[in-house]
Amino acid sequence: MRNDPRPEDCAGMARNCLSASLRRTERIVTRHYDAHLAASGLTAVQLPILASIASIADPTFRTLAEQLDLDRSTLSRNLALLSERRLVTIAPSAGPKAGRISLTPTGRAALRKAYALWRDAQKELETTLSAGGLADALDLLKALRRAVRPS
Repeated sequence: MRNDPRPEDCAGMARNCLSASLRRTERIVTRHYDAHLAASGLTAVQLPILASIASIADPTFRTLAEQLDLDRSTLSRNLALLSERRLVTIAPSAGPKAGRISLTPTGRAALRKAYALWRDAQKELETTLSAGGLADALDLLKALRRAVRPS
């Protein structure tokens, strides 16, 4: 007895898989933001990290990882790249307390420039989607994260 899925089952799986659809959408949306952000020297992956650092009162590795829903290795890799570019500083940890992460003046300037470009990218998507479509999409994604996030 053969357990291989039929071609039509495979087509349906590829067409209806939420994970695959989210990844395809993520790649397209990331390219949209990357194109707008190019002049700032930041990418769509880097901008939310800098914005989170700027928005948290005392950002640490743990608080950033939680806010961004990133695993330790991904956050470490991205922070290392931002640190190499002198956009952030990472203070050494003091015992059990995590080191503070902060934007450098260069990082603040990059964030300032990227913010204006990000607003343009965001506005373009708001215009492209129907009235309230972007807000609805963000609400749906937030609900999905809550539903599948491990406790």
